[in-house]
Amino acid sequence: MSSDSDGPTPPGTAPAAPSDASATGEAASVASLPLAPYPPHLGHPKLHVLKQMRDPLAFAEEVFATRDVARFHLSGMGDFYGVAHPDYFKRVLLTERDRFQKTDDFQIAFGEGLLTVEGEEWQQQRNVLQPLFTRDSVLGYGEGMVEQVRRRSERWQDGQRFDLQAELTDMTLDVLFATVLGRELELDGDESIRQAAEHLHDWFLPTSYFLPNWMPSPARRRFDAAKSTLQSEAQRLLDEAAGDAPTDPSEATDLLSLLVGLREAGVTDSGMLSDERLRDQMVTIIFAGHDTTTTSLTFAFWALANHPEVRETFHAEVDALDGPPTMSDLDDLPYTDTLLTETLRLFPPVYTLPRKTAEDVAFGGFRVPESERLMLPIRVVQRDPRFFDDPTTFQPERWTKAFRQELHDFAYAPFGGGPRICIGRQFALLEAKLALATIGREYDLYWLGENDPSGEPPVAPQMTTRMEPGQQFLVTER
Repeated sequence: MSSDSDGPTPPGTAPAAPSDASATGEAASVASLPLAPYPPHLGHPKLHVLKQMRDPLAFAEEVFATRDVARFHLSGMGDFYGVAHPDYFKRVLLTERDRFQKTDDFQIAFGEGLLTVEGEEWQQQRNVLQPLFTRDSVLGYGEGMVEQVRRRSERWQDGQRFDLQAELTDMTLDVLFATVLGRELELDGDESIRQAAEHLHDWFLPTSYFLPNWMPSPARRRFDAAKSTLQSEAQRLLDEAAGDAPTDPSEATDLLSLLVGLREAGVTDSGMLSDERLRDQMVTIIFAGHDTTTTSLTFAFWALANHPEVRETFHAEVDALDGPPTMSDLDDLPYTDTLLTETLRLFPPVYTLPRKTAEDVAFGGFRVPESERLMLPIRVVQRDPRFFDDPTTFQPERWTKAFRQELHDFAYAPFGGGPRICIGRQFALLEAKLALATIGREYDLYWLGENDPSGEPPVAPQMTTRMEPGQQFLVTER
């Protein structure tokens, strides 16, 4: 893959992305540059959408097979641009972030939550929510996370078969509600909430995501119904919290009590904490707060089932603990940590990060015009042989201290980067690590499906990287 030639860069080399006039503010030079090209091997631009809808992940690999800067066309939506180099990621997410904005899709879907707002309001919301997502605060959720994981996994029976992704979706939703929202879901109930959380993905299905925002579809109708269900539940929880919110926000033990306490104490903009805004915030957190962990755990257990040597090392580590994992055991789980890191590299939950240009910008000698969609293909970069040897092989051992120090910061970015890096990343990583160790001490999970010819699991990407529904795993007690 090369930024400035049609031929790919040989594996093992990792050139920096070329500097651009845009980086120095030379607007006239940017305006004279050609538009980023359509990759000629993709065929006619009007046919791009068929390839994208058939397999979004393979399509992204094709787009950036020979270039780090490219353009593709999706009928009904127009042109999209993409940049596939860590140096470009750094510019978009960190050093030149004011030149890029969030796309409109998220705001239409989720309203005025942290995921969607920009500028000063985003900073205010981030400042309000940050106290509950600091490292110390997240560690305080650990015991509750383990309790919810064990509460569900202890019901598993030797020889049982189930759709692991569906089971883990229920488990991570249990954790999120119990720890962050202060409400324990029924193990065999609360189906309306569980179904609604699942249907929040339907806005972003490949079959509807690239339709104009005003156009209805069955998936979008399911999304609207799900959002309405969760907003009603959010309002009910807000009403309950209003009568019992701590007068000192620092005493809050969950998100709801923090936000309601801040509103009643009058320490922040009351408009930002209106019931409508708080409902949007809660729906956003439900969407983002459990699915990434579900994805990480599903593919981690797939990797353990497909790589016996990895499973053996992992089991040796968790079996060496004195008992079920506790917070004091975190430092004794370094291999579990690298197992999770490698899972997030090969199967990042958010495989492409969307942005929109606020002005004309240059990448690699090409121009991306103002107000155009710009995609950051995280999965493509995290599988790039310039940054990772044997990149499609699942290899937790690659994550040595020396390798981490040498790796470009934005060559591994499963949670994004810069100031808008996912606020819940520490929560998601802790939950996944504790869940892996807790389940791994008690059970082996053997996948009963089949890999594709290249050894990859069957994937059905939506807004996040997910396994195809219905993939069965066999539970065996250890």
